[in-house]
Amino acid sequence: MILYLSIIPLLLGGVSLILNQRTKITIVLTFTSLLTSIVILLFNIGKNFEMVIGNWGTLGISIGYDEFALPFLLAVIVVLSAITLNSLQKSYDGFFYALITLLLGSLNAVFITRDLFNVYVSFELASIIGFILIAYGRKGKQIWATVKYMLISALGFNFYLIGIGLVYMKSGTFSFSALDYMDKLPAVLIFTGLSVKSGLFLLSMWLPDAHANAITEVSPILSGLMVKIEDYLVIRFLQYGSFQWLRNFYLVIGTFSAVAGVLFAMNAKKAKDVLAYHTFSQIGFIIAASNMAAAWHAFSHAVFKGLLFMTAGNIKERLGTQKIQEWKGKINIKEYIPLLVGSAAIMGTPLTSGFVTKNGIMDSISGPAKYFLVVASIGTVISFSKLIFVGVSKEKMKLRWNMWLAYGIMVAAIFIHGIIGFDTHHTLDALIMIATGIPLFFMLKKFLNPLPRIFERLDNALILYLLLFGIMLTFVLE
Repeated sequence: MILYLSIIPLLLGGVSLILNQRTKITIVLTFTSLLTSIVILLFNIGKNFEMVIGNWGTLGISIGYDEFALPFLLAVIVVLSAITLNSLQKSYDGFFYALITLLLGSLNAVFITRDLFNVYVSFELASIIGFILIAYGRKGKQIWATVKYMLISALGFNFYLIGIGLVYMKSGTFSFSALDYMDKLPAVLIFTGLSVKSGLFLLSMWLPDAHANAITEVSPILSGLMVKIEDYLVIRFLQYGSFQWLRNFYLVIGTFSAVAGVLFAMNAKKAKDVLAYHTFSQIGFIIAASNMAAAWHAFSHAVFKGLLFMTAGNIKERLGTQKIQEWKGKINIKEYIPLLVGSAAIMGTPLTSGFVTKNGIMDSISGPAKYFLVVASIGTVISFSKLIFVGVSKEKMKLRWNMWLAYGIMVAAIFIHGIIGFDTHHTLDALIMIATGIPLFFMLKKFLNPLPRIFERLDNALILYLLLFGIMLTFVLE
């Protein structure tokens, strides 16, 4: 039963919290939860159903499973499996693994729920775990990044809560189906509430600090999974009448985020900054399309960005710096391979998952937005040329078995997805964008310097967010 995707990890996560002094037991419970989730998901692939739990009529807990949920549930399993493997033989305690297990259960709960209030409960639980994980290292910058995320999130989710309250007041139910009959105001409040955790440029400016300062295993969670919740909900809610009028708005803001994120990433000098700004960009691609192709790009992005963040974090731990310039000639071939594969995927190189899903998005978008996304794609090639041409050291280095396995899971997912979905129709377009971006990198690299981070200040981030709310309200008052 699909409900066990959430129940089993939450129960085992609770046990892990109690037994947090026994790290080996909590690790076993984490992997047990992951393996159970894999088995349950395999038994439900290809199915499509919805059910209500409890005898409370329209107030019952609605859960379901369909093709929109599958890419997101797969992403959760792949990313959390890889980062848990990567964390072995490090100094993490049982509390860390308890959090990972609870996060698995809460993320699965979001993707199988079919009512607005349970989205709120599950999303907030996942967010609280995310707050704790960002601050896990107990460093000042990590704590400040967490506080910034918490404050902006609290404001945003109050809007969401008011919005679903209006839905219930009019329909007497929290079911997603009620979104077919709502006015614009609840839709605006729900949209504004979710956008704070969307990973879109100007709306989620807590993100670069959180990514840059989080420990190695947490950055893939933030970029690969946490911001995907809003992507999933946008794709889901746009199937209902009350949200249809927002589709063009998502197209515009998604396209803007795709280009703006690339501009900041191209000029960044630190590896995690490049990856963080590209979260803005890739989420922009997803939100601009907001369809089935976007759902699979969300999976693809979770995997290749998770691989990149994990590899960059491991390199930073070894070299003591995330400045790309200081990596030159010091990257071992065993680190360079996953760095190269992740970079190739995000650039949309043929036979990788990024090629398959990005072209799916490009095929579903027409008009000026498509040309802006092409520009963003070329900018992505420029950005990741920094990592591709970083230089490889001839010095031998032993890579632990668990890191090999962690990299292997994500690399395999990238190529399996890329080979299964390969289409020669788009090969020439992809190669032209790559062939354009690499020379541009060498022409422009002397002129690229970090752009001002004024938007990331807490006060400015809040102003931008409230400005969005004001703009959206004008659509309601017309």
